[in-house]
Amino acid sequence: MPDSGDRRRPTIRDVAAQAGVSKSLVSLVLRDSPKVSEGSRAAVLTAIDELGYRPSATARSLVSGRSGLIGIITSNALDFFYFEVIEGVSAHLHGADTNLTPLISHGTRDLAAEATAADRFLELRVESIMLMGSSMPNAAIEQLATEVPVVLVGRYLECPGVDAITTDDTRGGYLAGRHLTDLGHRRVAHITGGDGNGAAERERGFRTAVEEAGGEAIVVDGNYNMDGGRRGAQQLIDLPGGPPTAVFAANDLCAIGAMDQLRRSGHRIPEDISIIGYDDIELAQLAGIDLTTINQPTRQMGATAAARIIKRIESADEVGQQILIEPALRVRSTTRPL
Repeated sequence: MPDSGDRRRPTIRDVAAQAGVSKSLVSLVLRDSPKVSEGSRAAVLTAIDELGYRPSATARSLVSGRSGLIGIITSNALDFFYFEVIEGVSAHLHGADTNLTPLISHGTRDLAAEATAADRFLELRVESIMLMGSSMPNAAIEQLATEVPVVLVGRYLECPGVDAITTDDTRGGYLAGRHLTDLGHRRVAHITGGDGNGAAERERGFRTAVEEAGGEAIVVDGNYNMDGGRRGAQQLIDLPGGPPTAVFAANDLCAIGAMDQLRRSGHRIPEDISIIGYDDIELAQLAGIDLTTINQPTRQMGATAAARIIKRIESADEVGQQILIEPALRVRSTTRPL
């Protein structure tokens, strides 16, 4: 027994010394190898119990050949959308009793940082990598997929080694535009998501809906955060003819920022201007915001991603799938008939 004052974590070397065997034999016991005699196995297990030995992640990996780790690279894990997706991943992994542990790296859509995170995860021998909000080029993702199974959330890519899980953003943009034109709005604006994943598709669907209704589609630059919404709203306020009667923001945070800017400028929501967002994050559902939006089932997307990760890890022959989830309109109090 080690001295009670020795708080150093016991190692496999300590177990071997306590049991009077070699380190390699301890490894065989940890691997449950049939090559070990019952006497030696009992001695090692007794030493493990007496020392309170717990294999480190590295030791478990070396013994089992698996790390039990999955890497998640996201542009911002604190973003409501990504946070809810990660919750879905964690809940599914826990419910499936997989012993898989997610590691999260988040940054600001920086290619170099994403590449470094991917390399670091590979060094840690993760069993899969999940990308959300990534600006990594398709070729780089395809190369990464030759190393480990890759799952993309919120972005489409057709590649045998990649699962792509996203909503139909063109359809979602169309639903938003159609909702506003069905309410009688004809001068309708869209604050874009910049170069964010799915932004071009949402704009395309929006334009189609407004053009079908014979309306005027006004498009201004923004991005997927509140500051982008504020800047976009100010551009609309500054238009020669004043702001339009309805606005489709690229996501809910953008919509909330736009609402803030419009209200500060004396415009009422929805009496003067109707606003619709995209994502249906929990913040959008609060009574003080009550935002009409396009729903993306974030936790379902996370659970689906986790299920695909498990499937890909368990079956080396399993190829990537492209999973398109249908968006849905959620009407609340920020839109009204013209």
